[in-house]
Amino acid sequence: MASSDSGPNIMRWVKNHIDGILPVIPSQMAISVGQYAYKSLMDSRKFYSKDAPALLRVIHRKEAELLGAAGGNEPEKKIQFDTAFEPHYWFDIHTFLREDSIFLESFQGNIFDYQEEFVILGSLGEGVTAGALPVLNDHLVQGQKDALLVSVFPSVTHSSDALFNAFSSLGLLLSQGSGPLLLLDRARLDDFISVNREGDRLSGDLVPRYLVELLLDKEGIVKDLVKLSRSFRVELFTVLMASGSSLEIYESLRNILDITLEQPLLDFDISTASIIYVLVKAPLRLQGRLTKGFIELEVNRWLKERLEIDVPQICEPIYVDELNDRIDVVILVGGFDTDRLFETVSERVSRFDNLIKEHGFYDKDVWAKICGTLLPGVEES
Repeated sequence: MASSDSGPNIMRWVKNHIDGILPVIPSQMAISVGQYAYKSLMDSRKFYSKDAPALLRVIHRKEAELLGAAGGNEPEKKIQFDTAFEPHYWFDIHTFLREDSIFLESFQGNIFDYQEEFVILGSLGEGVTAGALPVLNDHLVQGQKDALLVSVFPSVTHSSDALFNAFSSLGLLLSQGSGPLLLLDRARLDDFISVNREGDRLSGDLVPRYLVELLLDKEGIVKDLVKLSRSFRVELFTVLMASGSSLEIYESLRNILDITLEQPLLDFDISTASIIYVLVKAPLRLQGRLTKGFIELEVNRWLKERLEIDVPQICEPIYVDELNDRIDVVILVGGFDTDRLFETVSERVSRFDNLIKEHGFYDKDVWAKICGTLLPGVEES
């Protein structure tokens, strides 16, 4: 009998041994691009356990100098590049990185076959980020990696230079088939006030960090969003969220869903949306109460009764082993109308339009492609 049991016992031991090894090889990676993203993820505890997602930082030398000692001392996880020119405008950085074989080899050397899901964070108003993101994302797409971009967009009250960088980078990303891209308004992030799961204040650049960590909480979320983006031909998303909400205080998931409408992270009309993806993070002990089926039913009713919209929605619960009763709800809204937003931004960057068309400030054809992508109904003169 002993010998007959030895086979299954050995197989069980092998499986347990493999299970113990696999978590050391994470299939997920976060990439921070530029100074804002670097600072946002700087103190995150998400990336430092043995089975945690990897974190890669891409930054210009001058940005690293501004960060000083706070920039950290992990060169193996940081790609730092330098230029002879000021990293102010996106197109200088984009042209430089696209042709810099050392940078491209360094980036490729940090991406491994077993890594399948990527979340990239950057502030598009920065010249470095605006120029680098299309280059990095194109390499991930060419490598058949699933990537999601969390992009901070400058408010229309910000400088025209920042808006030009953001408008151009976003148009270029969308024209090359970026995949799903979360668009967050910088001013609304700064004004956002909530609490995290520990009850600490959540606002400003901590909000993008919270979103990056949440998207990496469960393998398959990025892959699902990429597949959804392709199926519905929707690339731009934005976020409605309620974080750290006590179920005892708010009494029901429906009430927490209502809270998400109070501080949208972009000025948009949800009635024009074509797809909804809902992430609900809850304590494991509430799994029997907040099942996936229950969440889907509540979200469906809420959309129809509260917002009077009927669009496809996907709900994904994330259960964590915690003793509290805090619920996080993050609603990714995709396919909404962007004409008003981009028309306003286009007006703000009109001086660059004139410089490009009349004085050769930048490639006219590329600029026409960018404008045509973001404002398809507007004819180029």
